[in-house]
Amino acid sequence: MNLAAVLFFAVPALAFHCPLVAKSSNYQSQYSINVSIGTPPQYFDLIVDTGSSDLWVQGTDCTKCYNGPKFNSSESATYVPGCGRGSCEETLAYGSGVSTARVGQDHIAFNSVPLVGPVQFGVVYSEDASIENVLQNSGILGLGFSAMAFFTHPSPTEYIASFALYLDGPKSVMSVNEVLDDYKSPAVKWSTIPVEELDGMYSYWTVGLPEATFGSTQLCGNTESRCQAVLDSGTGFIAIPPQLWGRVLQELHLAGCVLLSKGGPFECASADTLPTFKMTLGTLQGYEVVIVPSMYSFPVTGASTVLVGLIESPLNLWILGSLFLEYYYTQFDIAQKQVRMVSLVPTATAAELVPVPIAEKDQPSYFDRVYDATFVEHVMVLLIVAFSAYTIYTLVFRSNLLRPKHELVYVSDDALLAKLLSEPPARR
Repeated sequence: MNLAAVLFFAVPALAFHCPLVAKSSNYQSQYSINVSIGTPPQYFDLIVDTGSSDLWVQGTDCTKCYNGPKFNSSESATYVPGCGRGSCEETLAYGSGVSTARVGQDHIAFNSVPLVGPVQFGVVYSEDASIENVLQNSGILGLGFSAMAFFTHPSPTEYIASFALYLDGPKSVMSVNEVLDDYKSPAVKWSTIPVEELDGMYSYWTVGLPEATFGSTQLCGNTESRCQAVLDSGTGFIAIPPQLWGRVLQELHLAGCVLLSKGGPFECASADTLPTFKMTLGTLQGYEVVIVPSMYSFPVTGASTVLVGLIESPLNLWILGSLFLEYYYTQFDIAQKQVRMVSLVPTATAAELVPVPIAEKDQPSYFDRVYDATFVEHVMVLLIVAFSAYTIYTLVFRSNLLRPKHELVYVSDDALLAKLLSEPPARR
């Protein structure tokens, strides 16, 4: 068990709320949290990103970075330079660009509430132009599973059991190890959806997407491979996998929409002619979500048209970004590897998503459900230990190396008994 896990179970888990700051650019919203790093603390606004697992912050030697607070490692008494995976420098590629960082370790706090142990993070000294134009904060707080982190070991998610994101403009909140009071009532029915593994490990916050339609077009739930979706607060729009992108294009062209760039988004005459998304989320038990046009389109400033927040995914996975999460209050349960969701759609009360059955053909295979890379690693370690123990036992106890001389002759009770019976009793 690693240090972070020991500390987490040794120290009572704190429960607290952190206000989030919403910033919009090109109709996409980013949500940031106040994080302090070092001793004495240096304060930064970091993007809350459930689609990555590394924490990094701009350093004072990054001259081309965003014009905001920058971390000065020389002013922190607790900062320790560190190397991960054989290198003290790491390059991270995001959908919006690339950052290069030097790795170090220090104490951090969310909204002045300290975590119980140190966190490894990156201090960025170089950013390319594309990420400079998009990033409006001093860095990124990755809240994906730690297995996906390049260098953030230990990571913040190793010190908390869960967090919940309520994304609603100036009222946005991240709750750590609890949910908002309004959603603790037994009358609020949460929908629990297991997180699914990718390639045998927990990395993204991935949920099953066995059924999906866009207007009259079926996108998931046919004879093709099963769909999965990533819940990603760091992406503004909804992203559709490349293999399904052409079908979405056809539907939007029929609605009179114009593609603004190769991978989206779109500009359309009106939201009234746009199709409705219907999705089923889940693994064995499904929950239906309905995304009407007003939920994924935005009025264009100074025009009578609307912008449609649908883009092509860089992965063979759906990405349900902040545009989606703004309508579903979501708790990300790290310890139980599940998400819990409540609908925030204005036309509905805060209630459980509509349960729907999932056809057996749209469920993951038995192998996919039971296969776990960590479990396999543990089994392999046990097999190696058992084999080593057996080898030692064979060499030491089943060889003649440690036996007394008389045992070299009498190696069984039968032989010893035969010798005793053949000898006359000794005289007294």
